[in-house]
Amino acid sequence: MKLRTVRGIVGSLMALVAVTALFGCGSSSESTAAAVTPPPATVAKAVETFTTTDALAASQQNVLIVDVRSAANYAAGHIPGAIRNTVSINSTTASATGSAGTLGLTQAEFVSLANTLGITPSTKVVAYDTDNSSSVGRFVWTLLRYGHKNVAILDGGYQKWVAEKRPTTTTATLPTANTVSYAVSSVADIDVSADYVLSKINTPGYVIWDSRSVLEYIGYDLRTNPRGGHIPYAVSLDWTNLQTQDANGVSVLKSSTEILELLKEHGITPDKEIIIYCQAGVRSSYSSDTLLGLGFTKVKNYTGSWGEWSAALKSDGSYKYPVSTGTNP
Repeated sequence: MKLRTVRGIVGSLMALVAVTALFGCGSSSESTAAAVTPPPATVAKAVETFTTTDALAASQQNVLIVDVRSAANYAAGHIPGAIRNTVSINSTTASATGSAGTLGLTQAEFVSLANTLGITPSTKVVAYDTDNSSSVGRFVWTLLRYGHKNVAILDGGYQKWVAEKRPTTTTATLPTANTVSYAVSSVADIDVSADYVLSKINTPGYVIWDSRSVLEYIGYDLRTNPRGGHIPYAVSLDWTNLQTQDANGVSVLKSSTEILELLKEHGITPDKEIIIYCQAGVRSSYSSDTLLGLGFTKVKNYTGSWGEWSAALKSDGSYKYPVSTGTNP
């Protein structure tokens, strides 16, 4: 598995070098061509954490539709009846860097979100974003974490809805806040800390999945981080490889069979615990939602992700967590 992963990364880098020579470095996608075609994976049922535009159109009256796009995009046009999420899905809790970052919401913060948006334990929620944005994944993952299973991502998002010439509006729908506070009945064990991740590096039965771009993984694209690279022994698989384009050029989720084959190629299988990270726990949330929807039962989202991992310091001022660069494990 490690050799195939390195080959995949090297192949991706060769492709990126060719593109850079012509157009400059601007691609965030990753080639997933493998040296050996893996055997077919077990065919799964539909990804249960996603829903279709057809299904939403058929049952809009019984669903709370949540638009997680910007205020400007919502004002320019949205699905009729959709409310816009105005509540942050990043916790005010301090991360390992000592400042509030991207950690998952506390239970109290989640209850505040649900009460503000009018989500009750029996509410069916469908959330959407642009077709190729992973932010909707973080919103849905947050609800799943606090036991709200009746929630799904609208596959293809607003772009697919519009491409299919379905009705839109510029008239805002305001949420109806809860009069009775949301009661959390269970909390899913799908969020982990940096120290937990550290304890699982290169451990049999565990896979750490880096869902960022290859350029971030190798340490070339630093973004705003003090250090580039990846968590040692993490597998590189850009989250965008979970998607394909439909006939209208809209990004949608691949079939469950295609996704399972892709995951298996990278050693991501249901028998292992899968720990996923990105830059800020957003792309990893979309990836987590996908695995959970496929029936994986041991899925953990490291919401602190690279923003926390690369910057956290020990008391002596040295960096707290190890980093690998390039194609090194």
